[in-house]
Amino acid sequence: MLLSAAAAASLLGAAPAAHADDDDVSVEEVVVTVRRRTEKLQDVPITVSAIGGQTLAEERLDRVADYAAKIANFNALQQNTRVSTLTIRGVGGNANSDGSEAGVGLIVDNVFFTHPGFSWLDFVDLESVELARGPQGTLLGKNTTIGALVVTTKRPSFTPEGQVSATIANHERYQVRANVSGPLIGDKLAGRLTIYRDVGGGFITNKVDGQDYLGNDRWALRGQLLFENGDFSNRLIAEHYETKEYNNFYPPAGDPPTFANGAARNGWERKLRTAFGYLPSYDTRHNADLDTQEEIVSRTDGVSNQFDWRLGGHTLTSVTAWRRLYFRPKNDSDLSPYAIFRGGYDVDVDQYSQELRLASPTNGQFDYQAGVFLLKQEVSSNFRTLFFKDASAFFLSPALPSLILDGLETNQVGKAETTSVAIFGQGTWRFDDRASLTAGLRYTWEKREASNRGLSFGGVPLTGPLASLAAYRAAVAGQPFYVEGEKESGAVSWLINPAYKLTDDILAYASISYGEKSGAANLGARPGDPVIIQPEKSIDYEIGLKTTWLDGRAYLNANLYWNDITDYQATLTTVTGAVPRSYLANVGKVRLRGLELEGQAQITPALRVSGSAAFAEAKYESYRNAPPPQELLYPGAPAFVDLSGTNVPFAPKFTGQISVNYEEPIRDDLVLFAYANQTWRSSTFQHALSQYGRQDAYGLTHAGLGLKSANGHWSANVWARNLFDKKYAAAFGNASANTPYIAILGEPRTFGLTLTGRY
Repeated sequence: MLLSAAAAASLLGAAPAAHADDDDVSVEEVVVTVRRRTEKLQDVPITVSAIGGQTLAEERLDRVADYAAKIANFNALQQNTRVSTLTIRGVGGNANSDGSEAGVGLIVDNVFFTHPGFSWLDFVDLESVELARGPQGTLLGKNTTIGALVVTTKRPSFTPEGQVSATIANHERYQVRANVSGPLIGDKLAGRLTIYRDVGGGFITNKVDGQDYLGNDRWALRGQLLFENGDFSNRLIAEHYETKEYNNFYPPAGDPPTFANGAARNGWERKLRTAFGYLPSYDTRHNADLDTQEEIVSRTDGVSNQFDWRLGGHTLTSVTAWRRLYFRPKNDSDLSPYAIFRGGYDVDVDQYSQELRLASPTNGQFDYQAGVFLLKQEVSSNFRTLFFKDASAFFLSPALPSLILDGLETNQVGKAETTSVAIFGQGTWRFDDRASLTAGLRYTWEKREASNRGLSFGGVPLTGPLASLAAYRAAVAGQPFYVEGEKESGAVSWLINPAYKLTDDILAYASISYGEKSGAANLGARPGDPVIIQPEKSIDYEIGLKTTWLDGRAYLNANLYWNDITDYQATLTTVTGAVPRSYLANVGKVRLRGLELEGQAQITPALRVSGSAAFAEAKYESYRNAPPPQELLYPGAPAFVDLSGTNVPFAPKFTGQISVNYEEPIRDDLVLFAYANQTWRSSTFQHALSQYGRQDAYGLTHAGLGLKSANGHWSANVWARNLFDKKYAAAFGNASANTPYIAILGEPRTFGLTLTGRY
């Protein structure tokens, strides 16, 4: 189901320009469609949050990661296309493997996006964003274990309309967003065209060439056609997104000079000092010193078609879609001004999906939805490592000739193909006007095929008088290999969701749901590693209250959750003979539990306050063979560590936000509007047993002030994100024998002016 314009205006953040008397003030009604029907937020007996399109635009919530400023217990990491992940309650990523699905689903215009890289997009021209927590699948596309983010874009309009928004900001950032919509053939066919361009914004300067890193250079084009004829409607969407950016810089954040037992460690820093006399810096905002860094190129194309056919009181919906992802990184993986090596994953994804769903009327004692979901996905992930002229000095010895490794390339070509077929249904029985019971069931059959091929080539042939050097190259390049696997599986997901209205203003609900995340294809598998692992299983318990206060002037919602995830997919370390190896596997059990709060109050006709908070625990109940941090890998130390009982990395114990919005006519044709948003996030870490990769608690402040016409034809506002320029890392990456701990930097203070015109 899609929101009308009136419904969109009622989502969080939308306030009317014309004010009633104070005695008539009430919170605007929030409408959600996460259950494939248009429902009031306060009447939906599940844990769901929503942000309206007006708030997304006015408060500069441009990227998926920005949504966390309005939704507690949600986070998104988006450094580049492949390093993109969505988390709810501290977990939900894809274990950094292209063959592994995310625990948090992303659904855009009723199309389920399979690969986390699709979340890299800047979604523009939006109607709403909704977040459903807990296992999904009895209604929402493919199975997920943690939740789903549902994004809805604006439909074509039969009333002519258009909008152009231009932004200029610090760090030489410029952005243009425009859309136009209207009838093409009377009241039968309407179109909508959306364009987007964003450049500049880089805030890290490379010492070698002066290039600015971590900025934007992206554009998008989306076209839509909407056909309506009586009881039948059809919406066709075609879109292209493209980026070419220096967004793959991860500054060195530390490298242990010694092991935990005090012995010297020959890591990244020591190798650079030994080979070149180079002393690296760990000042993450000023240590870009790279000589082989180039732009990442990412492209996404998509076509989807949805028809809705009203058959009496029932509605038959079909959603047919195709999407493609292209990703090519050109990293300077040694993070130094020396030409040592470049490593990165060339990723190609094609997905084809078909959903057919029948929905009953909603005005009876029982209503239901049932359907089928079909998916075909093809993934290619080639981990390429290129060695340059200084590689021999770094990896081997400065005394050896550079030709040993110069020009060598190693590939690990991982391929996966997934075929998925599911049937699902969900229904609600209303015992009376207060009590209801919702139940859902899904069965999914899947077949996965995967392979990984390792090979090397290039470089000067080490034959004849150079044959004695071949062993050095082989030690770095490794031996060629090929592994493959295939697995078929079936899984049942279910939901039981009773609800009872204690009063007209208090809804109590509970839910128990079970879901599975598909068994991952281990595209980094080597001989002896499992190629396809078992599904990840999640059972979630929720109990909550939705309450309305002060004659509709405020609402406050609260819920408790307990989520057990077994066969959790992460990296496992084992020892074969005397050789330790790490690979993607089912490692044990994770427990999530906590309290979530969300509320809003209309203080006066002009002033609105909203907020959300979460007190959360995300803990490994069982994870006995975890990879140790580099400090613990000294000779004679165990090859793995037990993380059972420790917290999950990057899972804060507290997240929260409070927002204040003010909107007041200052004369008949002019409206003043302002907002302020303060977020908080408690401390997190990369590895429970390492002193590196730790982020202290921090908060971010966002604010804006503007004017707009009372008829909505124009607006102008100045705004700032991270107003007080808090320096923080969104995440960290582990060190290896040849690389340091790295930081994924949070954005600095950004401020600008946005002008918007509409008709």
